[in-house]
Amino acid sequence: MRLRFRSAFSRIIWLQVLAIAATSLVMPATILVLLNHNVTAFQRRMLTSHEQALLAALHRGPDGRLQLAEPARAPYAQGGGGFAFAVVNPDGRVLLASTADGRALTPLGPRASGPAWFDKGSGRAGLYYGGVFAAEIAGRPVWIQLGQNLEDPDVVIDDITARFVPQIAWFTLAILLALLAADVAIVRRAFEPVLRASRMAEAIGPARIDVRLPLDGMPQEVAPMVQAVNQALGRLEEGFHAQRNLTADVAHELRTPLAVIRMRTEQIVDPAMRRALQADLDRMSRIVSQLLVLAEADVMAVSPDNRADLRAVGLEVAEHLAPLALAQGKSVEVAGVGRPVWVRGQHDFLFQAVRNLAENGVAHTAPGTTVTIEVSGGGVLRVLDRGPGVPLAERDLLFQRFWRRERKIGGGLGLSIVGRIVKAHGGEIVALARRGGGAVFKVVLPSASPPPAGRT
Repeated sequence: MRLRFRSAFSRIIWLQVLAIAATSLVMPATILVLLNHNVTAFQRRMLTSHEQALLAALHRGPDGRLQLAEPARAPYAQGGGGFAFAVVNPDGRVLLASTADGRALTPLGPRASGPAWFDKGSGRAGLYYGGVFAAEIAGRPVWIQLGQNLEDPDVVIDDITARFVPQIAWFTLAILLALLAADVAIVRRAFEPVLRASRMAEAIGPARIDVRLPLDGMPQEVAPMVQAVNQALGRLEEGFHAQRNLTADVAHELRTPLAVIRMRTEQIVDPAMRRALQADLDRMSRIVSQLLVLAEADVMAVSPDNRADLRAVGLEVAEHLAPLALAQGKSVEVAGVGRPVWVRGQHDFLFQAVRNLAENGVAHTAPGTTVTIEVSGGGVLRVLDRGPGVPLAERDLLFQRFWRRERKIGGGLGLSIVGRIVKAHGGEIVALARRGGGAVFKVVLPSASPPPAGRT
């Protein structure tokens, strides 16, 4: 199964972990092979040296039997270093041996020009590592077998090898883990400019489209992509400003013709036709006003120092809409806490957002009902109505531009404006069903401390 990583950082670290795991296995194994090779080479050189010394000390006595000179006999008799020897004739008879039972160290094999080596598990003398050397004594061919008892207390080479491997394994693992920690720190430091640019990119939005990602310290492999992103942001900024200016210009240009048309409708004699045209003009004027507000909301930036009293905003909206609601046989009320609720935001833009929500409620609720603006602590404001409500499947579409359930009401911009204003303030807005029928629009804004005395 192929692993997939979302970040280059995690990919590099996991590859380093795999490399370290492989190295921690390969390195001790390689060291063990090299150590065994050197130990074996040392043992063979030592046995070859013994064979040459032994061959020089062997001679035949007056009785014709093979004997070992006295100076060379003592080390084997004492078992010094665990060495033993046996001299065997070609037919397998032992001519001379230092072993206690007087037997050969290993069975004879085919005669070879060079030494033949045997180790643990070969032959009857399975505890010996040694070699079989072809030689001649007094013109007669013989086999000289030399071996070292691996269980002798003086033989420490195998013990050293057995203890060396786990020690070097732990030592290697500790070094590699330290290397991994260093790699993590190095990679994190190398990617710090990329992470910093990513955090800056998260802050880019309609109100901060002039931000450009920094190139200082950027890795050479990533710098071209950052330059391309900055160039794309520049083109987006130009197009965004052009679109906003076009929207604002069109809205301004439409105001004069609408005012002229409104004046001319006053001259229409037929009352029914005059009221119908004036209603259409009211809707067009509202759309134009919303276009202007939307153009401002697209580039709105809320400063951390901006504060607004959410309860005061609700009271101002209720006062503004009361004549419209009363004219339609409806009412608007403000409920909730009776003290200021301070949030981080601009009063005028929050007024626009709450007004659009309340107007939407007045437009959809039936005569004889009330639209409630409820303000709670923690920067929470709810607008409740007794209208038809909003189906669950349509709640995510409400705040999209120009989306409307019914084409008879509004221009499809009111809730879009609300969504943009709330988002620019760092808040959230959701549409919910109201118990007993109707809709609830809940706005949650970041709380703020009261402004200093003398400031509002």
